[in-house]
Amino acid sequence: MRYFALNCFPEPPVAAIPDSLRHLRLCGWLLISLVAIGTLGFMIADPEHSFFHAFYLTLIVLTTVGMEAAEGKERIVASILMIGGIFTTIYAAGTLVTFMVDGEMTRILKKKKLNTRISKLTDHYIIVGFGRMGRALCADLNEKGEPFVLIERDHDRLQLAEQRGYAVLSGDAHEEDVYESAGIVRAKGLATCLPHDADNVFVTLTARGFSDDLNIIARAEDERTHTKLIRAGADRVVCPPVLSAGKAMAMMVTPIVDHGPHCDVVDRNTPIELFTSPIEDFPALIDKPLAENHVRTRTGMTVVAVDRGKKRDLNPTALFTPQAGDSLVLVGPPNGMLRMKYLFGKKPEPANA
Repeated sequence: MRYFALNCFPEPPVAAIPDSLRHLRLCGWLLISLVAIGTLGFMIADPEHSFFHAFYLTLIVLTTVGMEAAEGKERIVASILMIGGIFTTIYAAGTLVTFMVDGEMTRILKKKKLNTRISKLTDHYIIVGFGRMGRALCADLNEKGEPFVLIERDHDRLQLAEQRGYAVLSGDAHEEDVYESAGIVRAKGLATCLPHDADNVFVTLTARGFSDDLNIIARAEDERTHTKLIRAGADRVVCPPVLSAGKAMAMMVTPIVDHGPHCDVVDRNTPIELFTSPIEDFPALIDKPLAENHVRTRTGMTVVAVDRGKKRDLNPTALFTPQAGDSLVLVGPPNGMLRMKYLFGKKPEPANA
């Protein structure tokens, strides 16, 4: 099933055709015109000439292989063809040299090679937009060796992506053809990272129309667009301002936690946070096996690591016994730490009578 929408977006600028390529096309039209004029001219000059014979005479003159002696009006037609053929040949030769020198042939061959490379991709990712988020996403995918195709129409950004060796398609994200060229029916996932929410909604609608199984991640500048993107077919929505604010808040409230270079995006229905706390915050856990306190069942928090000095014990067993000076690395829901402090935290000292 395909989705269509009214063209409520401004028309993208049409890519200019290189001058050398335009001149080559003109050479082709000139040649076709000469053949047509010559064929018609020979038929008018001598009505006894059939169409195929007149066409044959035209080809003989233009290819300079010689022809039977021309008489009367045929000489006029032959002369016009000779002069036109000479100028067309000179013009075509100059255009061809310019075409080769300008590197247009190299670009065409590179584009053909890229299309062949993309046509062989399966289970790849498609990134729409090479802005700040798109660049970071492409860099991460490239670092991990994941195959992906970038869709971008800005010339400067295209050049930057090509310099980094990315598979780039120059095209407008509002056109379905560009998604077909990117192999969307064979892709594993798509991320739309355009700066405007309306464009991301449109891209999500279009991409979802190609595949119901495609994992679509959409960027939202305004958190109010979250619902619209989900309805349009996005599996997950990333709102950079909200994520940045949440990360900044976490850094201020829990500065001891290593929040990493970026925040992981999880399912919207399952909020999960990472905490690091000294064991002294939970005195009830000191010198007792983890299984004895049933931390996970009572609080929903999972102890994924214990830092002891310079050593980090990953995924400690139920028999692991925390000691004074240790630090716990816990993963769980945001309210899990409140339960931890309530059940295992320091108890307030009773007030003196």
